[in-house]
Amino acid sequence: MSFKYLVWGPYIMGVKVNKEITGRLLDEGKKELESHNHELAGHLKYQYKYNDDTTKWFYTQTKTLWEMYAKEMTKYHGSNHDVPVYGYGHLWVNFMKAGDFNPEHIHGGDLSFVLFLDVPKELKKEQDEFEGTSPPPGSLTFSYGQKVRSGWTTTAHAVQPETGDLWIFPSLTHHSVMPFKSDITRVSVSGNLKSNLQFEA
Repeated sequence: MSFKYLVWGPYIMGVKVNKEITGRLLDEGKKELESHNHELAGHLKYQYKYNDDTTKWFYTQTKTLWEMYAKEMTKYHGSNHDVPVYGYGHLWVNFMKAGDFNPEHIHGGDLSFVLFLDVPKELKKEQDEFEGTSPPPGSLTFSYGQKVRSGWTTTAHAVQPETGDLWIFPSLTHHSVMPFKSDITRVSVSGNLKSNLQFEA
């Protein structure tokens, strides 16, 4: 018996980034002094924009990841478009502490990502002990489409990131980050990229 199915929703890809990249971003992030809060949706006090040198270095080091995403995204959607090429924009670091959170929001540009530089082990313990029905503390949640009863369709995915995890997604994808209570600082980096293509319906 043969069957067909339709691919639905945004293409979201997770990969592991090496310690050379996460280590340098963590070191440089601790030096940054230019607040980026006025540009971001997060309920966080400590969000800083990277300098131009670090930003250029990062996007150069990760160039193959954006190329890989572009190829896989094109295949995923069965698109007849050319594979897009992405140019980079700003890069910023978030120091998330107990009680901080990111409400559901979208980004600018065409492609966005979040890279987790340091996820303390205490957060995993808090997640394991969580008993509620919502995503566990510190979860990164992606959502798409209308909210419906479980089992009819999948409208959201919640992931519990570990150090070195990089999640890449279309900028218009709704996403949020749940707060946690542990007395820790979780460090992540985000940025946006712009496609050279203009997609039409």
